[in-house]
Amino acid sequence: MIEATEVATASPAAWHPWRQAARATVLLGAREARMALRTPAYLIPNLLVPIFFYFIMVGSLEEFANQSGLANWKAFQLPMAIMFAVQGGSAGLNMVADIESGYFDKLLLTPANRLSLLLGAMGADLLRIMVQAAIVVFVALATGLHFETGAPGVVLLILISSLFGLAYSGIGFAIALKTGNAQATQSMWFLFMPLLFLTTMFAPKEALSGWLSTAATFNPMTYLLQGMRSLSMEGWDGGDIGVALLAVAGLGSLSLSLAFLALKTRIR
Repeated sequence: MIEATEVATASPAAWHPWRQAARATVLLGAREARMALRTPAYLIPNLLVPIFFYFIMVGSLEEFANQSGLANWKAFQLPMAIMFAVQGGSAGLNMVADIESGYFDKLLLTPANRLSLLLGAMGADLLRIMVQAAIVVFVALATGLHFETGAPGVVLLILISSLFGLAYSGIGFAIALKTGNAQATQSMWFLFMPLLFLTTMFAPKEALSGWLSTAATFNPMTYLLQGMRSLSMEGWDGGDIGVALLAVAGLGSLSLSLAFLALKTRIR
């Protein structure tokens, strides 16, 4: 485990401030990654739930979807499974543990750049998210999924979904820094589920009706799914991919602003 004194001695005053911040970010990110590996309870659910969901949806509805004109049902459901994998249900929990143990306060006594405390944790979380997304895609491909845009599309799909996961994790880090409470931090899962179900989760948008169609229209996750599905089942569509990236950017601007504001409040 990296001690607070290690962060301090690794950032000599003679160094340029940006180099100090970068080194502190890497050290703290590496520690966060090791803590995640040592806490499988944070990792396993984020893999088992999306894989279970994928196979249940494929096994129960593929024939019905094919009969309804949706030929590549596996590719339609893959983005949903990935969304479950990257939503970051464990984001901020290690930070809460540091706050409760007093380790976070020790870091504040070091010369480490304050932004590094958050950026290191978020960088490690991004790495975790990318690995989880890649595993879900690999399992789907290994069990017969035809991915329309091939290997380049797979890479872009993982990148887009991981950026969404990072943007969404900002909410978890904001709650962790604001409250220092694990239960409150985990509550972000309950925000994710309604947003996800009010999308084109089970059917294309043209098949929705009434209030659900209206909710899906105004839900940014709908456009994220649309961009991801264009890669998995339709082909290269710059418009859909661009709108998906805009949705991620919008969410990220809000969530990361909240996280940095919570950090500022915590370190006062």
